[in-house]
Amino acid sequence: MTAITMKARLVRALYVLVVVAVLPFLIWNGFIQQVSAEWNDIIVRLRGAQATSATGAVALVAIDDQTAARYGPLPLNRARLAEGLEVLAQAHPRVVVLDLLLSEAGEPSQDARLARSLGHFPHVVLGAALEGDASENPRWILPLPELAQGRSTAHVHAAPDADGDVRSVLLVKAGSARRFWALGFEAVRLATGADRPLESAEAVSLGPIRIPATDSESRLMMINYAGPEGAFPRVRFGDLLDGAANLTQFRDKIVIVGVTAQGSGDRLFTPLSSGIGMSGIEIHANVVRTILDRAFLVPVGASGGFVGSLLLIAICVTAIIYLRGMRLFIALVAVLLVLASAGFLSIRAGYILPLGSFLAVCLAASGIGGISEYALLSRALAGETTKRKEYAFRVQAIAHEIKTPLTAIQGSSEMISEGGMPEQQRTEMAGLIHKESKRLTALIQTFLNVERLASGSLSLQRQDVDLGALCQEIVERGRLYAARKRIQIETAIADIRVSADPDLLSFAIYNLITNGVKYSPKNTTIRLFVEESDSEVRISVADQGYGIATADQERIFEKFYRLKRDERSAEEGTGIGLALVKEIVHQHGGQITVESAPNSGSRFTIALPRGNG
Repeated sequence: MTAITMKARLVRALYVLVVVAVLPFLIWNGFIQQVSAEWNDIIVRLRGAQATSATGAVALVAIDDQTAARYGPLPLNRARLAEGLEVLAQAHPRVVVLDLLLSEAGEPSQDARLARSLGHFPHVVLGAALEGDASENPRWILPLPELAQGRSTAHVHAAPDADGDVRSVLLVKAGSARRFWALGFEAVRLATGADRPLESAEAVSLGPIRIPATDSESRLMMINYAGPEGAFPRVRFGDLLDGAANLTQFRDKIVIVGVTAQGSGDRLFTPLSSGIGMSGIEIHANVVRTILDRAFLVPVGASGGFVGSLLLIAICVTAIIYLRGMRLFIALVAVLLVLASAGFLSIRAGYILPLGSFLAVCLAASGIGGISEYALLSRALAGETTKRKEYAFRVQAIAHEIKTPLTAIQGSSEMISEGGMPEQQRTEMAGLIHKESKRLTALIQTFLNVERLASGSLSLQRQDVDLGALCQEIVERGRLYAARKRIQIETAIADIRVSADPDLLSFAIYNLITNGVKYSPKNTTIRLFVEESDSEVRISVADQGYGIATADQERIFEKFYRLKRDERSAEEGTGIGLALVKEIVHQHGGQITVESAPNSGSRFTIALPRGNG
């Protein structure tokens, strides 16, 4: 495994851990949960109206604005209310639900008539409300005793979310040492003839109907709305009084009576309501419909949200790692489309997905992953750019080094081809061509070997080397090179044998000598020392040149690094020589050091472990 691959894996592991670490903030964040609710609201609206057997089992009687305008202000006179109920009784409904608070005593004869009218129905549910349920001393507002006697009482409360929309209902509400079931729940119980509800930690059972309302969530049941206002058959209360209502539509049904007039305060916002909200009787009807159709909506819960988020992280991160460009864009768009489709399908299956949380997870995983992958790619691109530059420099370096032997070969061959040359001189020229061609071959092979050594694809060709003889041969070549500047080369070479690659070690020492010649004034001296100790062999080249500043002494061994001074000088160079020397010494298990100061010359020392000798 390469270092780059390891770094990429570490970076990817890190950003996956970052996304996982912020999951709680993405899943259980109040704002994001609200986004989830709004998204599911859109799905419910797009789903359209749901016409089922349950919607046909409920009918509404609305005390609307027209009824109030004709038969008196709200609340209606108890006698008028009794008169309308007496007409309704002729239809023989199964259950009558009064979404009204009849807690205050009225004119005795009117209250008595209302009580008698309620007696015409087999089952009646009256409304109750908990006043000040957030205070320390809440009080139940209950129907008059004469009205409640022998009849069921249920609470009329909805359970608005933080944004004010009613998406659920409390099946049971407790306070002041009493508890009442929800109005719609009690209507279903009476209509189905079920006994007392059975409660467990996870659900409430109403006969064969199991309602997934947990005790830990205060028996909260999500309402599966059948549609916007008007999803259930409705008759104006005034039509009952006028005799204009078709009573057959109430036969054997659950009939919910309540106020719908604007300004009555009995309108609440729901996922499907219009600008004026949905009437209370419509909301209660949807509670009835949810239970009768067993169309329950269950949130997937914390564990489901967490597992789904992990799956989305895996999908998004995998796409970002392996795909690029348009393919990546299409893949991420496909994830979002699948997410939206899953929302539709889940609601049809009775589950509510935290779509807002999933969307936030996708955006976070894609954003963090995308930025990290961009950084990795940018770094890799920068590395490749550097490698390309280094390769270009290598080519230039090789071209520069082979220029001298090629020039000698070309000039000699041209002189031979011209003819008229004495045989002896022709023989000398041929020998020079042969010698320079061999030098050219050796030079190219040396460059290739150094590159292979650096990449680890070539091992040293060690052999027992007479270091003294090797250095003498190098010095002879170096003196020819130094003659142009009248620089002397002095030696102090001990009789030492060492195990080394003679070609590469020769290249390294010769490079130090030629560097000393390049960067020294004319008529100076270069000294070559070879000595040994108990632990190492030291080969030193000291010159009387221009010297190297302390700040540059570490960098001169970097590939293609040249001092600013040298770049401005007439001496040609590529900055690769010392880098190659360092690599050769490193492959021999040694190290190279430099001692220098500006205008005081330089001393380069190659130290090889004594074990190599």
